[in-house]
Amino acid sequence: MTETGPFTYRVTEAEAVAAARKVMRKRLFRPPTVWLIVAIVVVAVLLLILDAMDGYLNVASTAALLVALPALWLTLMWLVPRQARRQFRQSAALRDESMLSFDDEALTFVSRRGTVRMPFAEFLEVSVTDDLILLHQTEMFYNLVPRHALGDAAKVLLSRLEAAGVRRL
Repeated sequence: MTETGPFTYRVTEAEAVAAARKVMRKRLFRPPTVWLIVAIVVVAVLLLILDAMDGYLNVASTAALLVALPALWLTLMWLVPRQARRQFRQSAALRDESMLSFDDEALTFVSRRGTVRMPFAEFLEVSVTDDLILLHQTEMFYNLVPRHALGDAAKVLLSRLEAAGVRRL
């Protein structure tokens, strides 16, 4: 079994923010959150239609419709990055230098805090951007790896994850 790596990297605050935005965007447009959003919009539109049939518009139903979508934007563009920056400042482990290596079966993470070997099949899913690879262990917990640290080996890693049946988002 040939090991690829180790690759040394340090996550930046900007990468942590980009990862948090990616994860939140994914969570907002998955059930049950998406059902709640659709329900709010449908109810607000129905209220507007019913109000219009009576010949006047209710301020509350109009406001509900006009606030729903900007609230999503506000969450993604302001609240999520703010939380991600705060978490980055609070977590020494996230800011520390880390190493990653992998073979045909598993990933190995090494940091000052220890070594973890995780079989590819134990990852729930993988999210990929131009700059990041997010290895999701659960819906809420992921390992953040900057793609530039892996170079061409990023494609090999992603193909091994795919071969292990890990969903790619």
